[in-house]
Amino acid sequence: MVGNRRVKGIEIPNDEITREFFEREGFEHIKTIIREIPNKRMPKRNSPSNIAGVTDTTMNHEYIVILRKGK
Repeated sequence: MVGNRRVKGIEIPNDEITREFFEREGFEHIKTIIREIPNKRMPKRNSPSNIAGVTDTTMNHEYIVILRKGK
């Protein structure tokens, strides 16, 4: 389970990075399930630039990356 973090307005696709890493190590990607983070304690938006009124989304979804070890 991973989350795609946003840094300075750029989303880091940790789900794709994880998938590619494991595929290079011989794993087979089965499926990626995307869902909202249940019971999120952090705000859904923040102000990463510290400029009043300028906000961006935070990590609101989790990615369940299902892989299978190759033979």
